[in-house]
Amino acid sequence: MAAASRRSADRALLRDQPARSGAVKRAAVLSAEQIEAMLAAASPRDAALVALMTVGAMRVGEATLLAWSDVDACTIAIPGQITKTGHGRTFTLPPAACRWLQQWREKCPTTKRGWVFPGIAGQPLSVRGAQVAISKLAERVGIHGVSSHSFRRSALTAAHAAGLSLREVAEISGHRSLAALEKYLDQDAAREKAEAARSLLVG
Repeated sequence: MAAASRRSADRALLRDQPARSGAVKRAAVLSAEQIEAMLAAASPRDAALVALMTVGAMRVGEATLLAWSDVDACTIAIPGQITKTGHGRTFTLPPAACRWLQQWREKCPTTKRGWVFPGIAGQPLSVRGAQVAISKLAERVGIHGVSSHSFRRSALTAAHAAGLSLREVAEISGHRSLAALEKYLDQDAAREKAEAARSLLVG
């Protein structure tokens, strides 16, 4: 129990490290075809990262602080100590996304803390490291305006366009404020793009 509490505290400290300053651009909302193109071109690690962030509508900081102890087969439990709001949430990967994660697990380097995405010297992959990997992947397949936040925005926009209420979408995203969520969604995304993006969620 004491060890688990220490792990929780450690991850909370990692989560609360200050982000790099700089202008933030609105992340592009992607279609299923664009996401599939990125998955096809990605390394096993980056494919697992893209699949998790899309299906779970995860913030990049949640994905990078995920440990294998948070993964039960195809079910992911995001601990509250690594979320922006402090509230955890759980989701189940559809078969295709689960296969990406399982393929990475077979190749993932072992670390003492069991990070799903290990970085340097036993630490988790940094947010900056994940962002750079995503940017390079997007450039490789010729997609512009992509950031690590694109997958979260794409998933939530697709869910809302598919008919889920703001409250139901908030259950997926972990937003505590419906007003904040409404501003976050891309209301102008084409319906066909949102419908296509949704297909990845149901695998």
